[in-house]
Amino acid sequence: MLRVVLKACKTLDELWEYVERLHSEHFPRYSLAPIFGGGRITQPKLMCVFINPTAKNISSRMEWRGPRFPFIGTRQVWRVFHRAGFFDSELLNEIEASKYWSLELTNRVLNHLAQRGLYLTNLVKHTGHDATLPNSRHIKLFLPILIREIEIVKPEYIVSFGLLPFTTLTGERIKLNEYYSEIMATKRLRFYTLKHARIYSKVIPCYFPVGRGKPNRAIAILKLIAALGI
Repeated sequence: MLRVVLKACKTLDELWEYVERLHSEHFPRYSLAPIFGGGRITQPKLMCVFINPTAKNISSRMEWRGPRFPFIGTRQVWRVFHRAGFFDSELLNEIEASKYWSLELTNRVLNHLAQRGLYLTNLVKHTGHDATLPNSRHIKLFLPILIREIEIVKPEYIVSFGLLPFTTLTGERIKLNEYYSEIMATKRLRFYTLKHARIYSKVIPCYFPVGRGKPNRAIAILKLIAALGI
């Protein structure tokens, strides 16, 4: 039944409507809104898949009336993308100087992602109050939505930030430190196959860029992606 419902979602807007209904059903009276994806919504060069949003994302507030996508109202991820060459200095400076993200700034960031051929989303759309990893129930609930999202967006490459989204999407288990050492030595990326979706897309594992992750190594992998013309 779920597969039939998701297959009927032909656009991201229809998919997000379904996410809101699902979220209301499974998390009634929850104080934070789910976070969707954003950026170039048709055949982006890179789809960046993170783990799950947190309350630091200001678009998780129920009173928010703008677009909802990862890392609105934060700074660290945009610094990482800037250092890797995927985010403009002028826009980053505006983020750094802003005490509060306006709707205008949010839309400029969204448009900039689209211009750069980037699409950002999360494995789990449910917003946590802190950075605790999602449990197996949440992953099982939201994975079919991510798969349908991938099928609608049709990215050329998927960068999975953290081993949790990587293993979930590919079924592979790797040691990220070994992968990092290999690609830094050879200056060649090793790709993995997307397991679930009905489209072909290459998956690139990467360190999580904030919090408990390793931002400098994430930057190095993103720079290699850029250098190879991906």
